[in-house]
Amino acid sequence: MTILNRQNDGLPSILLTLAGTVAREKAISRDELLRICVPFSQSDRDVDERNNLLSRASGTLHRWTALGLFQADGDKLRLAVEPKRGESPDAFSVRLRVVCRRFALDTHHGNPLWSEGGTEEGTGLTADFCRGLAWCLCQDIYALPDSFRDLDNLITQQMKPGRFIFQNDTRWPGLREWARFLGFATGDDGFFFDPTEAVRSELYELAKSGETLSAAEFIAGLSKRLPVLDTGSYRTEVEAALRPERWTPPPVGYLSASLSFALRRLQKQGTLGLATLADAESRFTLMRQDGRAWESFTHVTLPREST
Repeated sequence: MTILNRQNDGLPSILLTLAGTVAREKAISRDELLRICVPFSQSDRDVDERNNLLSRASGTLHRWTALGLFQADGDKLRLAVEPKRGESPDAFSVRLRVVCRRFALDTHHGNPLWSEGGTEEGTGLTADFCRGLAWCLCQDIYALPDSFRDLDNLITQQMKPGRFIFQNDTRWPGLREWARFLGFATGDDGFFFDPTEAVRSELYELAKSGETLSAAEFIAGLSKRLPVLDTGSYRTEVEAALRPERWTPPPVGYLSASLSFALRRLQKQGTLGLATLADAESRFTLMRQDGRAWESFTHVTLPREST
C-alpha cells in the first residue's frame, strides 16, 4: 500500500483538481468526474499522454476514496468536507489540505508501518508517507542529503535489520511533494523539511484564543494531532527502529531540530508566545543547527484571534 507512488496514486495537483470539481458539482459520478478532469482528445498524438493522466487520476481517486476524502452517495461521489458559504477557492484549498493531512496521518491508515515480510504488503494505506516523514523529521534537517543515493546510505546505516524507510527511489520524490502539500516542507527554489504550516493549522485545536498551556500539555497535544512530530506514535516507532550507535536523539528536554524550527518561526511571526515561568513542572529547549540551544520555555500562549 502507498500514497507515494506518483504513477499509480497520483500527485497533489491531481487531487486538488478532483476535489475542486467534486466541491463545485456537490455530487458527481466517478466516470463524469474523470471525464471533466481528463477531457478526451481527438488527436492521436495526445492519446498516450491522456491515458497516462487518466491512469494517475483514477489511482488518485481510488486511493483517496479509500482514505475517506471522497465518499459514495449512491452512484455519486461527494467530498467529506464541503466549501463554506462565501468561502473563496483559495481558502477552501487551504482547508482541504488540513483535511487531507488528517486522513493521511490517521493511525487507522498509517499502521502498521512495517510488515513481517519486509515489504509494503500488509502495511497501512499511508504507511510509506508516515514512516518516511517521521524519519526525515527526526534527522538534522539542516544537513539532510538532497540526493536519494546519499539519503539511502544514511538510512541503511541507521536502520535496524528488518526495517526500512523507502522500498525504492521512486518514493522519495513522492514524499517531498506530499510533505510540501500537507504542510511539512517549504522552499520555492529549494526544499526544506519544515513542519511550520502543519503546526500552525493545529494550534487552535489545542487551545482557545488567548489561552496558555504548559509546555508538556502543548507538546503532548501536538504529537497526537501530528504523530510524525516529537513523541508522536509514528515518530516513536520509527526512532525505536534506529541503531543507537548511528542515530543520536536530542538531549533530554530538547525538541528536535524540525519542531524547534517550526516553533521558532511561529514565535517570530507572533503566532504563538513561548514563556518561561518560575516553578513550572515542564520545560523544553529549542534546538538549532548543530545541536545548539535556542531558548527554553515552560508555557505556550496563543494570541487572541482578531475579530
